[in-house]
Amino acid sequence: MMKTMAFMILTIALLSCSESPSETEHIDNKADNKHMLSDQEKMLQKAKDTEKLIHEADEKRRKALEDQGG
Repeated sequence: MMKTMAFMILTIALLSCSESPSETEHIDNKADNKHMLSDQEKMLQKAKDTEKLIHEADEKRRKALEDQGG
C-alpha cells in the first residue's frame, strides 16, 4: 500500500511540474510574432523614411520652380 501511495504522489508531482505542449507552443508563437512584428516595423520605418525623402525632394523642386518664375 505504501509503495502505491508513494508512486502516485511522485507521479502527480512530476506531472504538475512539467510543461504542457500547449504552453510551449504558446511561448514559441509569442517569440515568432515578436520577430515578425519587428521585421514589419523595420519595413514601415524604411517606407516612412523614403516618403520623407520624396517630400523633401518635391519641396526643393517646387522652390526651384518658384525661383525661376514659374
